[in-house]
Amino acid sequence: MSGYPVVSLANASAELNRLHGEIMTKLKASVSDAIRAGEILIQVKERLKHGEYLPWIKLNCRFSDSTAERYSALARHEEQIRQLPDLQSAYKQIESIEALAKQSEEHRCRLRVDEYNRTGNKAAGWRRGTDDKLAQEEKDRGERIKKMQADLRHENAEWISQSGPQPSIASLVDEAKGLLMAQAETLQKRQSFKEKIRVSHEGKDDPFVDAIMDYLDGLEDDSRRIEACHNIIKVCKGIANQLQKVPA
Repeated sequence: MSGYPVVSLANASAELNRLHGEIMTKLKASVSDAIRAGEILIQVKERLKHGEYLPWIKLNCRFSDSTAERYSALARHEEQIRQLPDLQSAYKQIESIEALAKQSEEHRCRLRVDEYNRTGNKAAGWRRGTDDKLAQEEKDRGERIKKMQADLRHENAEWISQSGPQPSIASLVDEAKGLLMAQAETLQKRQSFKEKIRVSHEGKDDPFVDAIMDYLDGLEDDSRRIEACHNIIKVCKGIANQLQKVPA
């Protein structure tokens, strides 16, 4: 971080509130003030005990904890954003930086879990919690697929036993096997596509994501699907722009 003087904990709230006031009144020239506010917040957090930071912000600062996190993010990435012309541009740059970092970590996490599934050994850098959660999700997904396959086999066997011997039993069994394989392939294809477009681990089981894909599958051709995707993006961007407005 930059060479600003260290602020004492007693004076931190007054300096933070002064900087926040400056930022609110001159947004186009407030990047340096926001970075300074972020540096002070980082210093405060380092001095407080675990669990005291958010209550301290609520008690001492005239802005929310989400605004505090934005200021801190600017300080953490000062070198990449200091020369940007305004605060909104700086926030957008931070979002891009942190999204890329998250994607990279998700990819490394996926590689570690894949190795664990192949070898049974946890790779170097294994993160308790994050990697354990993904490994469990992969295990649960595999068990769901196996259960679906077993249920289909049971239903097919039951139907055959109730129907009695038929000349086309062999073809019906083949058809059932084909249906089973097609359903499993569809499920695997969807999961692979989600990984290809870098859907987050949490999003892979999100019914909203599945609903979008079901909607796109129902369209006539890829041209209609591409047009629908662009419309979805426009709507989501509009919502995001409203949510990302600098809080008062």
